[in-house]
Amino acid sequence: MKKMIIAYDGSDASKKAVEVCLKCSNDDDEIVLLTVIPAELASSSFTKMLLPTIDLSSMVQSGSFKEKAMESLSKIAEGIKSNVEKVDVAVESGDPADEILLSAKKCGADIIVLGYKGYGKEGRFLLGSVTDKVVRYAGISVLVVR
Repeated sequence: MKKMIIAYDGSDASKKAVEVCLKCSNDDDEIVLLTVIPAELASSSFTKMLLPTIDLSSMVQSGSFKEKAMESLSKIAEGIKSNVEKVDVAVESGDPADEILLSAKKCGADIIVLGYKGYGKEGRFLLGSVTDKVVRYAGISVLVVR
């Protein structure tokens, strides 16, 4: 039996990660679908500059982002429940790579599955790469889906 954690952000790459995970899974496997809401979404000066009249911190505190993410993950979970023994959903807030690594450790995952968006060297420099950080620091196997 394997316990797999899938980092899901709604991108095509993360949708492929779910598909590949299902192809590699057995009936007695467990899947945790994880979405991470970046903490800087509400508190970055860049966001405040773009949207100066909107207080995003009150939106995050009210749980609206988290509720929407849970709804989205729950729909995906319903679609894959017939393929594996158990599907859990989780929504965390913080640095995406850090939260993926912490969640994998907390739930006792055997493997982390995530998509690769392919920003290239320039994109990694400007944005940082969640995939690169997870691969570098994970204590378990990581499956990167392209």
